[in-house]
Amino acid sequence: MTEPTLRIDAGRCQGHAICYLLAPDLFEVDDEGRGSVIRDTMKSDGDQEQAAIAIDRCPERAISLRSA
Repeated sequence: MTEPTLRIDAGRCQGHAICYLLAPDLFEVDDEGRGSVIRDTMKSDGDQEQAAIAIDRCPERAISLRSA
């Protein structure tokens, strides 16, 4: 069974940097606050929890977990 991967839809991201503030082990941001995923697989329950919080709090709903 393949683990879901964490993704950011760059077209929806508006640069709030909330993902990075909530889960700095999973995301990084550029100078404009636009997020990108630095580790797309969940290595622990803590990663899954941080990802779920970031997904829930993203104002544009740009973050998702998708099955490969």
